[in-house]
Amino acid sequence: MRNSRIRLTHFFLAVFSLFALWVFPAEAATIRINAPKIQLELEPGAAYTGEIIAENPTGEETKAKIYLEDWVYAPGGTGEKIFSPAGSTPLSAGKWIAFSPAEETIKPFGRSIIRYTVKVPPDAKGTHYAVLFLETILGAQTNEEGVNVLVAGRIGALFFIEIKGTTQRGGEIRSLELKPPQGNSPLEIMTDFENTGSVDMTLGGNFLVMDKVEKIVGRGQLNKIYLFPGRREKGVTQWIGRLPEGEYKILLTYDLGKGQSLVEERSFVVSG
Repeated sequence: MRNSRIRLTHFFLAVFSLFALWVFPAEAATIRINAPKIQLELEPGAAYTGEIIAENPTGEETKAKIYLEDWVYAPGGTGEKIFSPAGSTPLSAGKWIAFSPAEETIKPFGRSIIRYTVKVPPDAKGTHYAVLFLETILGAQTNEEGVNVLVAGRIGALFFIEIKGTTQRGGEIRSLELKPPQGNSPLEIMTDFENTGSVDMTLGGNFLVMDKVEKIVGRGQLNKIYLFPGRREKGVTQWIGRLPEGEYKILLTYDLGKGQSLVEERSFVVSG
């Protein structure tokens, strides 16, 4: 009897670990949603009602648990996200959102509607964030101890809620370093950027490489950097074009979004 209790305890611990740590990409979930990203611009004190359509593309009935969490971009600027309980982050919108149902059974090849209402506090400012998850059981798997465990997958709708009249977009290049190409090593562009505004930002852009008579000899896209308001992150872009020895300059145009941009120019030398 004691051994049975130990095995049962191990089973529940394994199930909890998988639910807590295994987050699958959208294609791994057994359902699809029509609105993975919900961007709203609302007045202070306003209310908004919308809906998310969930589809079951399989021939088996699927049960989904539905719940809210907070999210932020993980350090590093890659766009990876960190999730936490609703209301646990400074820019949370988790407490503003009500939804129904909390659980749903979707028939084979069927669809279901999740309705939500956003109520913005009268004193709200800036931009706030949340995610509405739909979690399903993907199946069972055997762990290293030979115990069968349930595997959960989830898919989320990310909320970006801007409070009209209270947001600003801006940023600063804190440092910009170039590593000239040499041999088989590519040109490297290292950008240190700070989001000084009150909205999230996906910093992108492009660059032109010119020789000393300003003839364009190369071009490319800057790798994106993802930042929440007040965050500072670094990004690295590599260009594998070949350049002969000589003097060059690079013109970088950083796209801040909403028609705003920053332009930087640097010179560098390619030696033998």
